[in-house]
Amino acid sequence: MNYKIGDLVRFVDEPIEGHITSFQAEDIIGVTDETGFEIPVQRSKITLVHGNMKRADDDVDFVNPSVATSNQPFAELGIYLALEGEQKDGLAKFFIVNHSSYDLLVSIAEVSGTKSTGVFAEKIMKKDFLQFYSANFSNVGKWPTFQIQILRHSNSQRTPLLPINKEFRVKPLALINSKEEDEIINAKVWRFELDKPEENIGLDKLKDHFISHRPHKK
Repeated sequence: MNYKIGDLVRFVDEPIEGHITSFQAEDIIGVTDETGFEIPVQRSKITLVHGNMKRADDDVDFVNPSVATSNQPFAELGIYLALEGEQKDGLAKFFIVNHSSYDLLVSIAEVSGTKSTGVFAEKIMKKDFLQFYSANFSNVGKWPTFQIQILRHSNSQRTPLLPINKEFRVKPLALINSKEEDEIINAKVWRFELDKPEENIGLDKLKDHFISHRPHKK
């Protein structure tokens, strides 16, 4: 079995589940459980837990009225990478949270030099979220750069949007900022907007700015 960082696994001989957070010598894998403690275990002593990696305390039958969509206007924006966890506890969980009214087709790869390795590929419905990765806060300086690609889909008539295609890495300094309460994931998280329109003042405006501020020769 080929495992990767972020996989949810279960111990074969013990009632323990956690996410893979490191690969060590002699076929030892580091698995971090919900307490944030990394447990070294032989590769042969774990098995992959299949699923969509929603939060463990999710109630699939619960519908939050604050995010009900029946009478709300269409939300064009609101796709976030969200990071949940406490640094003192050790485990950081990465989510894609969809506040928009689009259904999303998401592909995420871990970038290493000129190559990349896929870590996540799923559909995320409007006003929903999925976990795609986990890591240790102690290794925040070594967290990967992700290549994030997102297609947006709607059954209603909308102006076509280009796919989202960007590289993104959570930098240690970003964790100095305060967390935000996210009503969809129902937790306080660090949020990073993925569909924010790119600011572009344009070359012509930049050229005009410098020309207008150039000192006049006598």
